[in-house]
Amino acid sequence: MYTQLLHLCLVAILLARVSGRIFNPASFEYTRGDLGVLKGEAGIDKEFDYVIIGGGTAGNVVGLRLAEAGHGVAIVESGNFYDIPKLSPVAMPRLDVASAGFGGEGANPALDWQFKSEPGANKRSIVLPQGKALGGSSLLNFMVHHRSSKGAFDKWAEVVGDDGYRLENLSKYFEKSTTGSPPTKGKRLANASTPFDAADFAGGPVQVGYPNWVSPSTTVFERALAGLGLKPIRGFNRGELLGYHYAQATVRTSDQTRSSSLEYIYDAMAKKLSKLKVFTEAHATRILFDGDRRATGVELVSRGLPYTLTARREVLVAAGVFHSPQLLMVSGIGPPETLGRFDIAVVSALAGVGQNLEDHAFIHATHKVTMPTAGRIVSSAAAVKQAVAQYVWTNDGPLASNNLELLGWEKLPEAYRGGFSPQTEADMSAFPHDWPEVEFMHAEVLTNMTVEAMAHEPDDHLTISACMNALLSRGNVTIASASALDKPLVNPNWLAAKADQDLAVASLRRLRDIWATPELQAILAGSEVFPGEYVKTDAELLEFIRKTVFTAFHPSCTCRMGKKEDAMAVVDARARVHGVKGLRVVDASAFALLPPGHPQSLVYALAEKIADDIIKGGGEPRHDEL
Repeated sequence: MYTQLLHLCLVAILLARVSGRIFNPASFEYTRGDLGVLKGEAGIDKEFDYVIIGGGTAGNVVGLRLAEAGHGVAIVESGNFYDIPKLSPVAMPRLDVASAGFGGEGANPALDWQFKSEPGANKRSIVLPQGKALGGSSLLNFMVHHRSSKGAFDKWAEVVGDDGYRLENLSKYFEKSTTGSPPTKGKRLANASTPFDAADFAGGPVQVGYPNWVSPSTTVFERALAGLGLKPIRGFNRGELLGYHYAQATVRTSDQTRSSSLEYIYDAMAKKLSKLKVFTEAHATRILFDGDRRATGVELVSRGLPYTLTARREVLVAAGVFHSPQLLMVSGIGPPETLGRFDIAVVSALAGVGQNLEDHAFIHATHKVTMPTAGRIVSSAAAVKQAVAQYVWTNDGPLASNNLELLGWEKLPEAYRGGFSPQTEADMSAFPHDWPEVEFMHAEVLTNMTVEAMAHEPDDHLTISACMNALLSRGNVTIASASALDKPLVNPNWLAAKADQDLAVASLRRLRDIWATPELQAILAGSEVFPGEYVKTDAELLEFIRKTVFTAFHPSCTCRMGKKEDAMAVVDARARVHGVKGLRVVDASAFALLPPGHPQSLVYALAEKIADDIIKGGGEPRHDEL
């Protein structure tokens, strides 16, 4: 079924395929790493200046920066710290979807919370990956790294009333978080070259580069986009997305392995920052407050053992877009009616906690093709051996690709807007002029193929995807009980807005026209496989979309940033929670809005900015200074 999209990643599995069986990435066993001087001692009440809940994409950033500034810092992570070998689903770029458990079959419980949405479109429940180990979702994502459109950041600045979020002011934090490397000479296809500007990076922990492998089908896809009128642009770091370009990825150029927020932990270990302590297998169950509604610490449980970490200055929540609002609610911050349902005392009545869930959404069209694709890797033991040898010994070959090699964005041309209602047109026109409505990407796989079938599939397939970036529907996250140990309930609510339905149908028609370009017609090996030529009318297209629409893995805004007078805002422009003291939220849940594109780089930049705000502004005073 559709939810197995991109399981070619299970290619990984490489070595298992050689031995004649299909590997499930959920069974890959990672060895626990040694944090050395950073290791926190669980089960003992302690005090720190700052307690950070969540050792993921944002939490590790803030932890390192505050410790570098001389503060005592605790990072609390529910998962564990693992060594990541090169031949593992997390490290290998091609296996990024395997590490995320795309479709659910491959989710590794050591790395992934394995959320599923509440039944939504057509009563479907969707797999929602969320990082669990130290490193968080930066261990699971597709590794794409870029900046969004200038207009999106201008809109953010207006929403929160702070020009610090305009791209010209935020760029220094994108730069601070990363070290960039140009494409490796002689590795990529000659017609897949790309410019590189070292000024986009400032020597930060996260490595950003270009995969050494570009699939031949990608250059065909590039020519198809050009044939439809999309323009080449000079990269995605200038606040411009409309057009197409080869994508940067969080990949180490030296060995073509994933770079994640663990780089901040490795940096702290190298510097022997003993003021930073990392507590793994430590689940935060409640934020504590004094009578003045000031956050004073966090209750934790590690392997059944309860204890408390006291925060002399602040508690920072970086538990992710689903857990951060949950933790606020079980601690007394959220919609009063929700808290009352579970007899939770209200500390701050904030209606927006858990609301405003935004995400981008995928739809797809697939054909058989005549050219070899990456799916061939699992077709035989010999192919697996060759791919592994290339990757291990020369750092290239198909396993070095992160799947999303070339990206294109556009506002849909007028010819596709005929079915838009006047209200839909008004809704679309409210987005900034440089905010794309749709992103296009391709993958060398049959969308509805199972893992087992992939190894025995004799044909090559390409899927072209449309990722809708201008959606109006909003979902929510709420609690199932008063316990943070129970999973929260997630409702993405895709396609609830009529404008989103209109955009989805038009986007699928645009996908079919991409397939109709001479460049792609030249490599077709038959009629459309998915959704199939029988799906023709707007009603049929919409029904197909309802059955197959899928997350782009960009959930955000469930603790949305906004002005104090905004009834649905949860945090202010400095990420401080409204109505209390000494508490911030620093992760994608605090986004004021979800910009177009891939948000990984923005999570790093936001965390760098908030850490800088705390350090330069002194943060909250120590409790013993009050």
